[in-house]
Amino acid sequence: MHRLYRLLLLLVMATVFYEVVPRLLPQPESPHAFGGEEVLFLQSRISSRAFDAAMVWIYSLVYVFMIYGTGICILLRRDVPRLERYVAVFVTVQAMAMLTWWLFPVAPPRMAVEGVRGIRESILGITETFNPYPWGAFPSLHVANSVSAVLFVRPYGRKVLSVWLAMLLLLAFSTLYLGEHYWQDLAAGTLYSLAGYAFIDRLIKARKGREGPS
Repeated sequence: MHRLYRLLLLLVMATVFYEVVPRLLPQPESPHAFGGEEVLFLQSRISSRAFDAAMVWIYSLVYVFMIYGTGICILLRRDVPRLERYVAVFVTVQAMAMLTWWLFPVAPPRMAVEGVRGIRESILGITETFNPYPWGAFPSLHVANSVSAVLFVRPYGRKVLSVWLAMLLLLAFSTLYLGEHYWQDLAAGTLYSLAGYAFIDRLIKARKGREGPS
């Protein structure tokens, strides 16, 4: 049981690492941007004060739940191997994303696209203090880490999986509506998660192959 709690602590430490390291990256002189038409379309058609607030809270709180709720869900089942893989995938995807941010900084629509409202900043501006790198729109870690969460709760039943999938879709939609990401960021986040998952899975299989049957 102590091993499980250590793994959960490692997940927290990895999150702290993600909060600190990107702040050391240099500020880009001319960050990249995509079109953002999908964001303008959404904001121009379904905007209201109540809807804006709902999207901000989904963006802020559901993301935290997807990361730590998944870890706790695995912890409660005392599934050490699965929690080890989950933490390994989480760390791998964070590292891949931060490397991309350094090589290919992308300003989110709310910063780069004329006409996009900065909804989150106007409603819950304090959350921006937790944004370690404003030009890290590509890939979306909100989507990447949520896809990873869905992958790891699959064995826990259809009801659990349905809830996680619903939260993933809500979170992905909120990132677009709030102007935090382009659709390309969401697609990249999904691919980064799948790549990280496949990479760790292959490492584990290779290690088991070297160790041989027990």
